[in-house]
Amino acid sequence: QRRQGTKVNAFEADIREHKVATGPNKGKDFYAINPKGNVPVVVIDGTTVLNENAATLQWIADQNPASELAPANGTPERYLLQSKLSYLSSEVHGSFGPLFDPTSHDEVKKFCLNRIKLKFDFLSKEELRNGSKKYLVGNKFTVADSYLYIILSWCKYVGVDLADYPVLKKYYEDIAALDFVKQAHAAMAAAGPKAAALG
Repeated sequence: QRRQGTKVNAFEADIREHKVATGPNKGKDFYAINPKGNVPVVVIDGTTVLNENAATLQWIADQNPASELAPANGTPERYLLQSKLSYLSSEVHGSFGPLFDPTSHDEVKKFCLNRIKLKFDFLSKEELRNGSKKYLVGNKFTVADSYLYIILSWCKYVGVDLADYPVLKKYYEDIAALDFVKQAHAAMAAAGPKAAALG
C-alpha cells in the first residue's frame, strides 16, 4: 500500500469469532462475506469477492498502474508475475500453514520443514539466480516480492533460520531496507500489536 500510492480501506476481522471487527460491516458474520474464512479479502463494488493472494495482490497493484507493482495486463511479464504468485501461494505459503497449527503432528511439521528447505533452495538458485537477481520479476519490485517478503518474515516464528539461506537472507534484508517498506512497518507499529505482528 505504501509503495502503491493508493489508499485502500482496510477493516479488521476477528477470525475466532467469525465477525467483522471494524468498518461498515462491523458485527457481520465474516463467513457471509467470505465463506472460505481466509484473509485478506477484497470486496469490489460490494459484490465481487477476491480472497486469494494471487488475485488480491494484483487487484491492489492495478489500482495505480503507475506504481509498477505489476506489469501491464496482457504482457509476458504479467503472466510471469502470475506464475510467481501462484508458486508462492501453493508451494511456499502452503508449506507454512501446519507449522502455525499447534495440533499438527511432529511428522507433519518435519515434512513441512523439509519442504520449505526444498522451496527455499529453489528460490535461491532458480528464482534469484544465486543472488544475481534482485527481484522475482524483471528488475523491479512487484507484489510478488511483497508476498515473498512477508512469507520470509514468518521464518522466525516456526524455527526456520534464514542464515541457512544466505541468498534469501540478503533478499529479505534488502527489501526491509527499502524506504516504503520501512514506512509500512512504521504504520503497522502505530496501528498496534496485531498489525505489527503481520510483518
